[in-house]
Amino acid sequence: KPKESPYEGNAWGMGEGKRLYQSYNCSGCHAMGGGGIGPALMDDKWIYGYDGEQIYSSIVQGRPNGMPAFGGRITDDQIWQIVAYVKSLSGQTPQDAAPSRDDDMSAKKPESRKERETPKQTGHR
Repeated sequence: KPKESPYEGNAWGMGEGKRLYQSYNCSGCHAMGGGGIGPALMDDKWIYGYDGEQIYSSIVQGRPNGMPAFGGRITDDQIWQIVAYVKSLSGQTPQDAAPSRDDDMSAKKPESRKERETPKQTGHR
């Protein structure tokens, strides 16, 4: 197995990792990376290490006091995508590759979901 995620620095792979992080309810314990029941993933305090291989091991083997083992439940490829996303939470990823905010956190609806409006003339030209 590789020591670092093959998706590190890959915008698509990290986006998939972000989606999987939500799907597998990682945020249930780690919140959006800020911590809660589980440790924060956005700071510089990493209990079991911040290298890709160490994060991978935490996901596969689980950790005492609450982190379940996901080995055999999800594919290696998905685990490496989650690893890449988790590393992006603490700013270990180039900005141009890091996943952006969720649409549901946006201040306005995305253009594809905006209701059609009829423009009104205001009298200014």
